[in-house]
Parts: sequence; structure tokens; C-alpha cells
Amino acid sequence: MTRASAANFYERIADRFEGLDHPADVRRRLSVVFDECLGGVSLANARVLDAGCGYGVFSAAAARRGATVVSVDIGPRLVALARARGGGHGVVADACRLPARDNSFDVVIASEMLEHTLAPARAVEELARVVKLGGILVITTPNRAWQPIVRLASRLRLRPFQGVENFVGWDELDRACVAAGLDVELHQGFHPWPFHLGFAGAAARVERRLADTRAARLMVNQAMVGRKVRRPRDAA
Repeated sequence: MTRASAANFYERIADRFEGLDHPADVRRRLSVVFDECLGGVSLANARVLDAGCGYGVFSAAAARRGATVVSVDIGPRLVALARARGGGHGVVADACRLPARDNSFDVVIASEMLEHTLAPARAVEELARVVKLGGILVITTPNRAWQPIVRLASRLRLRPFQGVENFVGWDELDRACVAAGLDVELHQGFHPWPFHLGFAGAAARVERRLADTRAARLMVNQAMVGRKVRRPRDAA
């Protein structure tokens, strides 16, 4: 799939995108990003980039916490929806070619965006580029271990999604972040089984029990917090 065809796909589904998202997944990701990954970080007056903003639920959450938000997506209609929901600025752009200067944002959030790029490692590098030195990049993305199951569901037409899906492995994400000049401060798994199955209370207990074990690497999704400590060219 080309960049143009991906953009066209998101434009076609823009007005029903929110209805395609599972509410339990959205709630969990909001909690992971703002309570667990950014729980000790004040967003008041911070410049925040919501990369792959979709219909704007993360942009709105950041704005409610006092941030100045820039919402970026490849689809113009999605950017318009995000602006209507969260205010702030909206930019239509490819995450691998952001129209922003180096060191522009205190915090960059990319929730379930990385896997929809043609080159996930390049996207991490670009996201890190626009983070200020000392700033934070937060990523949530599906775990590559689950991609065969997801592809099967797509072939069986159990999922409506038809865009780019390049799931990233656990170690692959670590390497991409380090190569981009980030110090990985947190890397955790969430959703021990597909959220469509329900049992949210049990899932939360399993997440807590497995959080500090290697089994966390097998969960459906992963969350990463990287702090920018150097420019990529300074990396060893």
C-alpha cells in the first residue's frame, strides 16, 4: 500500500473511525498513556504532539491537562475531527516526514500509530527528532507476536481494517528507540488477550501479575516511554 492509498483509506473511514474502535481498548490506552507512562509528568503549558491523532481522543485528553497540542494525521478529515474535539493546531502529514523543527515538543504521543507506517523504525527516528532534549516520547503499538492472528482475522473478514499494518517486535522497538537517541525508561505489555473478549477486571489482574516478568513481552500490546538524551548521530 502506498502513502496515497493509505491516506485515501483513512479519509473513507474518518467519520466512522470512532465507532470502529473498541471502547475498552480506548479507555485502557488512555490510562496507559496518561496514568502509567505520563503519570508523574505535568502537561500544563507543555507542547505536545499527538502523532497519528485519529479522531482526537488523545489530543483532547492532553488539552484537558493543560497542554498546547498539535494533532497530526495523514488524513485531512481526521485532523479536522481532532481539532474539533481537542482544539489546538492540526497538521496533515506523514509521521515519517513531520513538518516540524528538531527539538520542538516536550512530549510526543503516538498511540497505535507506529504499526500503520510503511517504515516503523524510520517513524520512531522522526518522532524522536522533534522531541526536545530531555523530553519524552510515548508509544503504544501492537506486539508483532500477535500479527499472524490479526492477519487471519482480517482474511476471515472479522476486522474492518484494510490499511497498512507493520507490527513491531518487543526488542525491535527497543533497538529503534535507542538508535533514535532515546533512553528507554519504561517498556510494558498490556492487553494479555484480545480486548474484544472482555473480562477487563481479570485482564487488569493478569497485567499486574505479569508486569515484571518476561511474559509481558507476549501481551497483545506494548507501551514504551523514551526520554531523549542525545541526537541520533551522537548515539554509540
